[in-house]
Amino acid sequence: MNCRFPRPDASCRLFCFPWAGGGASFYTAWGEDITEDVEVIGVCLAGRENRFNEPCCDNAKETIDWIVKTLHDEYFDKPFAFYGHSMGALLSFLVALEIKRLYNKEPEHMFLSGTTAPHSPHRQARILNVNKLTKDEFLEKLKVLGGIPAEIYDNPELMEIFYPSMYADFCMVPQLKYEQSPEDKPPLNCPIDFFDGTEDTDHDIAAWKQVTKGSFTFRKMPGGHFFLKEPENTRKLINYVNQRFGGFEDIC
Repeated sequence: MNCRFPRPDASCRLFCFPWAGGGASFYTAWGEDITEDVEVIGVCLAGRENRFNEPCCDNAKETIDWIVKTLHDEYFDKPFAFYGHSMGALLSFLVALEIKRLYNKEPEHMFLSGTTAPHSPHRQARILNVNKLTKDEFLEKLKVLGGIPAEIYDNPELMEIFYPSMYADFCMVPQLKYEQSPEDKPPLNCPIDFFDGTEDTDHDIAAWKQVTKGSFTFRKMPGGHFFLKEPENTRKLINYVNQRFGGFEDIC
């Protein structure tokens, strides 16, 4: 867990979950502009950033268990919220379910973006079976899907650094499963705000609405799969989080 701007007096923590191959640093920068009442903590998975020397983990259960245990052992003293993009949205949702199952606690709020809900039948068509692809085929597929930031794909040296974590994460993605039929009750009660890029592949937004009894909102922002990295969109997302924690109703 990485925190660039510690706020010991904050009343709530926002845990941010990475996209496939991503780290925590993009999110930890948010801590400078987030309201003083919220401490931003980036979830850093093995094999990247300050955990670069650790072997990457491609096992979803092990990853979820580690996150849940860490949150329980070190961060259960305050309310918490989650932000997750792409794989991070799936991972944060399944972590929320496991926390609910084990401890009957859940996030105060969830901010999700960039992927279809794990129980949607539409998701199966977009899952890559990376074990059947060569390295070049895998990278080309990711390029087509918009799954690699351009600054990494266009730099061979960066690609070699990020490839192991991306490959491990894409091995893990098919394991991020959840079964819910239309007649099942939503497993969560917290509000969910979902965001998507206008140029990204369409996602099954209605399926996300099915997972909570709380309020649900959906907004699109200009850009593709990594719309959240556009400076203006980043500003709006941070402002939106600030408004949510400040009790306001809409984004400006």
